[in-house]
Amino acid sequence: MKVSLNWLKDYVDITVPLSDLAERLTLALEAEGHESFLDRSRLPVGQPYNAELREAIEGCDLFVFLVAPESVAQGSYARSELSLAEQRWRRPAGRVLPVMVAPTPFESIPPYLGAVTLLQPQGDAVAETVAAVARMQRRPRRWLAWVAIAVLAAAAAGGFAWQQHRAEQTRIALESQVAKELGSARELCASGSFAAAWPRFDELVARYAGRRDVLDARADCGMQWLREIRVQVGKQTFTDIVKLVQPALVEQLAGATGTRAADLRAHLGWAEYLRGRDGAADTEASALYKRALVDDPTNVYAHAMWGHNLMMAGKEKEAIEHFEAAVAAKRERASVRTMQLSSTVWRIGLVHHAVRVANDMRRSQESIDSGTRSRLWRLAYYGLLFNTSAEARAEFLALLPAADHLASFDWLFPDPSSVSSEADIWHFCRALLLANTGQTAAARDVLQSIKARLEASKSNGFLLDETRRQLAALR
Repeated sequence: MKVSLNWLKDYVDITVPLSDLAERLTLALEAEGHESFLDRSRLPVGQPYNAELREAIEGCDLFVFLVAPESVAQGSYARSELSLAEQRWRRPAGRVLPVMVAPTPFESIPPYLGAVTLLQPQGDAVAETVAAVARMQRRPRRWLAWVAIAVLAAAAAGGFAWQQHRAEQTRIALESQVAKELGSARELCASGSFAAAWPRFDELVARYAGRRDVLDARADCGMQWLREIRVQVGKQTFTDIVKLVQPALVEQLAGATGTRAADLRAHLGWAEYLRGRDGAADTEASALYKRALVDDPTNVYAHAMWGHNLMMAGKEKEAIEHFEAAVAAKRERASVRTMQLSSTVWRIGLVHHAVRVANDMRRSQESIDSGTRSRLWRLAYYGLLFNTSAEARAEFLALLPAADHLASFDWLFPDPSSVSSEADIWHFCRALLLANTGQTAAARDVLQSIKARLEASKSNGFLLDETRRQLAALR
């Protein structure tokens, strides 16, 4: 008897893959004296299937269709091959044996198969299918001398598809694992735990050698570490951290172009600047910033980092130009502001730049950290608006339009409690800013309240003297 066996090898959601089931069924039928035909071995590689398969079906006596969701799906190869059997045998009884090998909704089974009894194995599918073939062979019918098990185009294509499916499943599992491990390392980096994150990234680079996403993630963490670098004085230096991070950035730079290359070069320049603070720099940071701006003329990191270096060197005009370019790039604004403020707010001679930056941040509705607020209070408002000479105070008030000055003060220090125990000084500074906007009566009321409190407590000193002097000036 010639038997045509239809199956789909890429169905893998059963205990035994259909590829294994077909192999076992082929061997079992051959053991019963049937000659098998398996297209994976009989069909020439790369040649059209249709002619060979049509010939196989036309030469067989029995067509075995292994029913699974994929084999009965509309548009599947198996459905196409079933149509060849239907063309040969208008009536499937005695010629077609459908075998349920995976749970399949009955409404999805083609009517042609539904016209005959569906074999639903309760035990070993191979043994029960061979037994069913034997029963059909014993019925009164003229059988050909040999049996061919024609595993149709679905088998060859399905075999490849099954391998592709398994490969795809393996790939998906790998991607999921990498994503999970990368996510954990990234979380450590994002939290500022750079020293803990870095060994994790090194392990991933070693485990998943050559993966660009892993290498990029490590470089991203390294760049963030350099931007947010902190060292324990006496225990660690900037150079110690740079030595860990620098090789990873150089490795990524080799294949980078455009903005990515510029980001990496800028951070390598920043690394040299940090090493220079330890007296260990090998290269001028500015050379790397310049090269980064060739890769990407608007690169935010190159402009911000170069601006920081120039501001610290006292080259204020050039620094401001670079900072303005960095802000205009509208990318990584928080990093730009950190660079701007860190180059100004810690130096009394440059704090007026920090006041302007804070005003810009307020107008852009950006956030500012409490440490910077505290530093601005101490150096700018306490130092240049309260505890200073009349000339220095006038110069400070001229930094911004009067309304902006008052708005920025209220944004930075919304109430007296924001400056700890210096509530009277907060009221004094705000009174001067009110007067600067022309709100003389309101300013005078505030100053009068300060004067009354200080005199009632029999306090003396600079604050009371300045309060009296400002009251006299406002009259």
